[in-house]
Amino acid sequence: MSRKDKIKEGILIAKEEHNDMADKVMAMLYTLADKFLDGIELDEIKEAMVMTRLGQMIEKDGREKERIALNTLNKKLLSSNRIEDCIKATEDEEYQKKLMKEFGIK
Repeated sequence: MSRKDKIKEGILIAKEEHNDMADKVMAMLYTLADKFLDGIELDEIKEAMVMTRLGQMIEKDGREKERIALNTLNKKLLSSNRIEDCIKATEDEEYQKKLMKEFGIK
């Protein structure tokens, strides 16, 4: 059995439980997956975790960080009177990334 399959099986077993220990096990399994898997294999593990409490927390945290980064970018653009750049950033994700890099926003 591959590492991916072992991790995925552990996640599926832990998902059946609804307690703190199961959450800790899933956090550990996610950490292992992040360390040892990449690409498609890691995406499969992320998919398996999406509906877990931990998966929901990770997703929520990611959305919150993205929201903060976008707000920071908008504030910097508006305070620099770069209205056109602000508008373009809402329509062009690559341009948005370029501006974030320009302002050092992660």
